[in-house]
Amino acid sequence: MGAYTYVSELWRKKQSDVMRFMQRVRCWEYRQLPSIVRVTHPTRPDKARRMGYKAKQVPFSSFIIWMS
Repeated sequence: MGAYTYVSELWRKKQSDVMRFMQRVRCWEYRQLPSIVRVTHPTRPDKARRMGYKAKQVPFSSFIIWMS
């Protein structure tokens, strides 16, 4: 099983222990950041790849995480 398949399967089974732990850690990390953050990579690489995202060597390609 490849990495993208494993991650997409985790997202389908949201009640699994691994997914709950990952969500808890990610939520804690987001709370430590300011309200608007620019990240250089997608937070869900499996879904981004399905939507057509390809990693490029462009200095200005980024994503914004906005928390209210």
